[in-house]
Amino acid sequence: MNNELWLAKPVPRYTSYPPAPAFHGGITAGEYAKIISGLSDDEAVSLYIHIPFCRSLCLYCGCHTSVTLKDDRIESYLDAVVREMDLISKTIKRKQRISHLHFGGGTPNSLSKNAMTGIFRALRDFFDISACAEIAMELDPRLITREQAEVMAKCGVTRVSLGVQDVNPKVQDVVNRTQPYEMISQACDMLRDVGIRKINFDLMYGLPLQTPGSVSDSVRQAICLSPDRVAFFSYAHVPQIKKHQVALEQYGLPDKFALIEQERAGRQVLLDAGYIAIGMDHFAKPEDSLAISMKERRLRRNFQGYTDDAAKTLLGIGASSIGFASGAFFQNERDVEIYQSILQSGKFATMRGIKLTNDDCARAAIIEALMCYMECDAGSGSFDAEIKALKPFVDAGIIEITDNKISLAIPDRVAIRVICSIFDRYLGAGAVSSKAV
Repeated sequence: MNNELWLAKPVPRYTSYPPAPAFHGGITAGEYAKIISGLSDDEAVSLYIHIPFCRSLCLYCGCHTSVTLKDDRIESYLDAVVREMDLISKTIKRKQRISHLHFGGGTPNSLSKNAMTGIFRALRDFFDISACAEIAMELDPRLITREQAEVMAKCGVTRVSLGVQDVNPKVQDVVNRTQPYEMISQACDMLRDVGIRKINFDLMYGLPLQTPGSVSDSVRQAICLSPDRVAFFSYAHVPQIKKHQVALEQYGLPDKFALIEQERAGRQVLLDAGYIAIGMDHFAKPEDSLAISMKERRLRRNFQGYTDDAAKTLLGIGASSIGFASGAFFQNERDVEIYQSILQSGKFATMRGIKLTNDDCARAAIIEALMCYMECDAGSGSFDAEIKALKPFVDAGIIEITDNKISLAIPDRVAIRVICSIFDRYLGAGAVSSKAV
């Protein structure tokens, strides 16, 4: 009964509020330029760079990426990325201080040695990253070599996130991501040998051929490699957007109840191993900064998941990148070729976004608190309708509400997404979301 209620509808993962499907084309490049030109010199900002290329297609992928084996295509794209850096620097009229730098994708380590050193050279030309608290990069373990690890270390990378997903060879074969356990282990060794010791793993459940037992085994083997953090999340099946995902349907996909059992099984392995549960689907060693920030109530949630990054401004660079500044989200053109063409003309590629109202900000605070701590204070008066709408969840024992203070009352943390959705005034307005697990 409880499960039926909180799995009743697809909802966003709430890496932002309003969620990205609510963005619209009324946000202009001119507005973006005006806002960032007013950034304070005293403010350190976060920087996200999107690399929308992979060397092969993983059938579970839901990212903005495309497959290429041609380095010249990547280099052409990077030329546009450097142009965007230059344009930001000229608009701000200084080298903006960066507190956190994150490379996502796609596959950032699909860059050649020269391309990677070149992009970091440009970063130092246009931004001040000398006091950057963290430089993080998402990696495909299949592409990591000793030389690449050395290049990343020399460039200043301090944290990496490895797309492990599942160590079971049969599951890997079905999703077109063959990476033997020994390969992942060797990648970790190479990274640590060159001084990159902060290592995260992405692990996934809900894939074809997975069972609660196999997920437990996969998680158990993965954490034998001692990652500092683990993102343990469900596969999002959205073939209406990512047509290649249809190929997985021939193997069968677990139903919502099987997903719950898989999540519970993997979660228990992580907790038994001493990892601290962070928010809905992350785990960290007790001494990791993410666990410390949660304990000190400084945890945040953004498009990279859970973070201890306190910056109020995020600059997004690259095709489809999303940034946030002065109460508004800004997203770049998604199409790589169009993005490049716009930057070649000397303009920002901002194409979508949304300005937050006071109501949006209040809802965003509630949703972020729920997503981070499984509880929030909804205040008095403003959200009476939402509190009333939550009554069925109270009656079912899923949440508790005392004086408008909401807290999750069941161990299934992924249920918090549905509770958040009650406060989402954009839900249903054409948004495409994944199931709650």
